[in-house]
Amino acid sequence: MAELVIAALMTAVVTYGMSATAKLRSGQAYRAFRAGLAATALVSRPLTGPVAAALAGAEAVVAGLCTTALTMTFVSRQGAPTGPALTVAALAAAAALTAVLTAGVAVAVRRGVAAPCACFGSGGRAPLSGVHLTRNSCLLAVLVAGAAGAEIERWPPGPAAAALAAAAGGVFALLLTRLDDLTALFGTAAR
Repeated sequence: MAELVIAALMTAVVTYGMSATAKLRSGQAYRAFRAGLAATALVSRPLTGPVAAALAGAEAVVAGLCTTALTMTFVSRQGAPTGPALTVAALAAAAALTAVLTAGVAVAVRRGVAAPCACFGSGGRAPLSGVHLTRNSCLLAVLVAGAAGAEIERWPPGPAAAALAAAAGGVFALLLTRLDDLTALFGTAAR
């Protein structure tokens, strides 16, 4: 179970680290994110700026919190110095943010909004779709499972198992964050 927790933490670190970086790396990137959020019509125009700032900030905070929990898991001899509280809080925050983002995608898809997902800087032109909803739902499932596992698990894994779990979480996150690119690549190849 500890391996699942480590994989979930690494998934959150990479996913939200990449997402926050893609949005905040430059003024142009942030403006593109704001424009993409506005195109979804999920929030009124006057609230687009504050909501964009809150989402990008929340992603950065979640990435930092999960990084701290993951680091403490690796450096502590007992898994975490304060028990699972930090890990559970980090994964719960990541799951809550993911739930909000998933709900937004679901509403946009339901409304038939043709706004592209620019979450990870892919610059994709494909509109939000069931693919994005599935991606977010899979991420949410991993984070919830990790949080539940953190409540149960009291024994740290061996170094090799922990490293493998972290690598698996990182690879899963890379697949999630580059899903638009992979879909475009294989969609083009299939034609």
